[in-house]
Amino acid sequence: MDIKNRVKFWKVIQQTLLFTVFIAVFGTFMSLTLPNKASANTIGEMAGLDSDIWYTANESDTPLFEGKPTATQPFYSHSLNVDQYHDLMIHFKVTNNTGTIQPVESFLYTPIYYTHDFVSAYPYTSTSLTFDTSRANELSTQVIGNDGGGTFNTMYVESFNDYATTLDITKPLGGVLQAEGLGHYTNLADKASLEISIPLKVANDDYNYNDPSSIPFAITQGLAFHAPTWDWTYQYRSLTVRPYKGLLVSDFNSADYNNLIGADKYNGITKMFYDTSGIYADQDTNPIEETDHSKATVDSIVPTTTPGQYTVTYTYNGVTKKVTATLKSYIDAKDFTVGYGSNWNSQKFNGVTKLTDTNGSSETPSDSNVTITIKDSQGNTVNSIDTTNAGAVYAVTYKNINGDSKTVKVTVGQRGYTPSNNGGNSSNNNNANNNTGGNSGNNAWNPSNPNNPNGTGLPNYAAVKGSAVYATKKIYMYKHGNFKKSQRVATYPKQKRINRPMFVVTGYTRSNGGALRYKVRDVNHHSKTAGKRGYITANRKYVVRVYYQSVPKNKLITVINPKGVHAYKNRNLTNRVKHYKKGSHLRVKKIVKWNLTTRYVLTNGHYITANKKLVIQGKY
Repeated sequence: MDIKNRVKFWKVIQQTLLFTVFIAVFGTFMSLTLPNKASANTIGEMAGLDSDIWYTANESDTPLFEGKPTATQPFYSHSLNVDQYHDLMIHFKVTNNTGTIQPVESFLYTPIYYTHDFVSAYPYTSTSLTFDTSRANELSTQVIGNDGGGTFNTMYVESFNDYATTLDITKPLGGVLQAEGLGHYTNLADKASLEISIPLKVANDDYNYNDPSSIPFAITQGLAFHAPTWDWTYQYRSLTVRPYKGLLVSDFNSADYNNLIGADKYNGITKMFYDTSGIYADQDTNPIEETDHSKATVDSIVPTTTPGQYTVTYTYNGVTKKVTATLKSYIDAKDFTVGYGSNWNSQKFNGVTKLTDTNGSSETPSDSNVTITIKDSQGNTVNSIDTTNAGAVYAVTYKNINGDSKTVKVTVGQRGYTPSNNGGNSSNNNNANNNTGGNSGNNAWNPSNPNNPNGTGLPNYAAVKGSAVYATKKIYMYKHGNFKKSQRVATYPKQKRINRPMFVVTGYTRSNGGALRYKVRDVNHHSKTAGKRGYITANRKYVVRVYYQSVPKNKLITVINPKGVHAYKNRNLTNRVKHYKKGSHLRVKKIVKWNLTTRYVLTNGHYITANKKLVIQGKY
């Protein structure tokens, strides 16, 4: 088949696969035969020729979804929470397990952008994911274990019309092909594999995330052409995803502090969504709305530097966001000095600079609407300031009847000192904003701390629910928390550090003897145990957290990931600035938390992952 006909043939494949997806959208799934061209082009599986397509993100090799396309069900659809993931990658792998050499081609399409007349009538004419040209160096192809096989070259599909052997990022990338030449099968040895990986990004961030169904879904397809060569038979796997944001928030107003920490505390959440999946592109890529906003956690409510405003922090499904809540009723105050030997009661409200009611109207502070708490320099609560103790400093907390408070510093003047602010308060001064004393009434408010949500009384070394752990020695997975040999689900031999079996903690339990167990999900892609669920030991001699929690004494780490690691300007690993190869020695100055993971901060202020499978403490 010449190049011109080959291009037309791949266009026909695109059209037919889209039509198949279109049929699935409306509830009917079927295998289709491609329209006849020069020969009978057929969708067909070859037993033993294994194809797999999957997404990864966040510089991790762990697949994003547990479900995936199979030979009997080549379509799979899933929603994609882009709040959780960055550095998206799509992968396609073809492995020859037929027992003999097979002539094949491997082809991975980027998420499809349809403009052809054949599909112009359909509503699905755009894609929400596209090739990330800023990470073009991460596009890769691999030929693994092909001793005795043929030569596979890499070709790039540009706009489904042109093919090139070098990548030109100024042109749209339609896909990547592995073959000896365009239109030529190449022998793939038994047990050998072909793999293509392409970096992707969200096409734009202007989508209406309040209505995920309005966001285009992205169809990514991998094709494995195989014998008989005269029939141009191929098998395919297709993943369809739709980006969404699981936690949508906005600033809000509250009448007063008591309402803010009570009935209004979830008012900053506008919508919440969680994942869905299945075989139907339209319905199974739409995330499910969670209408019970109390399923998010309110991590903290702390005052800002602006009087009457608080920062409210929410977390849902591992994503943390902050909003600003503005109170109508609040109190503000400033530091002040009292005269030596003066009467405290006559000036105790001198620090109050602003006091408003629930309508936002100004009030004059008095014993009826403001309470005062006083602590001396030793932290002891006292009833009054001793104005004969020259130079003494007290922490005075003013609290209005609606719960808002402000702490200021009050200093007793030296003998002979007469302060200019004695004899009345300045409650109408809207601009005063001194806050050196902090806010003892609000800064520590954290409703998630007092109660342990899993109820197990976890030791401080235990991994947080939703975080990752891995096994450092041989372990087993069991059906139940009381370990019995007859109830083993899987065996995990001891592995090298970068290959250690990894799990996500989904819960906890204890054995009858009191030993702590992790309830986990196996996230070891390409393993026969992938996706299994059960219980493993929480003993630190066998299982530890994947992410470091501390800085090494010599403040030196070594990159051990064969693919290296990236450094970023931001803690959430965005705005990539540099790539470090395996073996690089990096100096760090501190470690910081990000959701359920940690980051190392380099001496230049850049952030890198603290994943133990990617870096190791010390010099190696």
